[in-house]
Amino acid sequence: MTARSGAGGRSTDETEAGPALRPALRRAAIVTVVLAGLSLLAAIIALGARNELGKALQVPAATLAGLVLLVVAFATLNYAIRIWRFVFLARRLGLSAGVGAMSVFYVAGFALTMSPGKVGEMARLWFLKRRYGFDYRRGVALQLGDRIGDVYAMLLLCLAGLAGFEPYRGAVFAVLVAALAGTALLVRPRLLVAGIGAAYGVVRRKPRLFVALRHMVRHTALVMRGGVFVPALALGVVSWLAEAVSLWLVLHLLGTPVDLLAATFVFAFAAVAGGLTMAPGGVGGFEIVMVMLLGLQGVPTDMAVVATAVVRLGTVWYGTVAGFLAVPVALRMSAPPSAVPAALAQPTI
Repeated sequence: MTARSGAGGRSTDETEAGPALRPALRRAAIVTVVLAGLSLLAAIIALGARNELGKALQVPAATLAGLVLLVVAFATLNYAIRIWRFVFLARRLGLSAGVGAMSVFYVAGFALTMSPGKVGEMARLWFLKRRYGFDYRRGVALQLGDRIGDVYAMLLLCLAGLAGFEPYRGAVFAVLVAALAGTALLVRPRLLVAGIGAAYGVVRRKPRLFVALRHMVRHTALVMRGGVFVPALALGVVSWLAEAVSLWLVLHLLGTPVDLLAATFVFAFAAVAGGLTMAPGGVGGFEIVMVMLLGLQGVPTDMAVVATAVVRLGTVWYGTVAGFLAVPVALRMSAPPSAVPAALAQPTI
């Protein structure tokens, strides 16, 4: 969006909220419906090919509804803890905003979960910019810290349950090494900053972009320091463990129990695999990996598909719907004030 001066000195991108966001929401809604339909069709085809569709349909609707509500409860706990972490990171970057508004903006970002790599969730930074003048250089650092924390949380959960999944040890450690390498560059950003300067020396165009990139790298370093990142990581581990526990409970209630550590690995590894595909919401990769890993634990295919469907309904699809419901509220709450916001301060560590 191009910033143009409007009434009261506010830029157009801060005043024309609905028209700017509406096309992205329309696309997200279409993708969400299409992916939901394709997921259902894939499950029917997979079960039909193995002559197990009838078994899956024998699970009572009331039981399925109860299981979905159980997962929703744990997913809500997950979101609450992640919002806490988001507020914590934002305050370290100088934004002392109210928890209520931050919660609404965070949940509204889930409306665009069905975007490749979840980049659509960056929309929450637009709400912060519009309401508080929180510039995108710090906003991107905030979002990166949030997402990197999720990656490490998932990898730690994978490591916790790795004992029963030896063939996947190499894949887990490969992702971990890549994550550590990237983190090292962010924690000590001199090399990245020097690289940005060298790139500008070659192209000699768009100096503001390169200056913004340098600021973004330096702000990201603030949230990657031990005193900030370790507490944020702890919150991430607890939040995602809640959803892994919900999978464990669902499997027990379906009569196909597995060990808690095994359920934790299955959930976390499926999430990592889904994220690496860069598919919208990880759809496809997550489901295939979860069903496959549950099969290795002796869970029948029909019950593995049912458990996976229940977990996905109560997590990603629930979050997406909640995001769409939160967007109108976020648009109202993000209406820019006439005065310079007092909530914005200097980043602190």
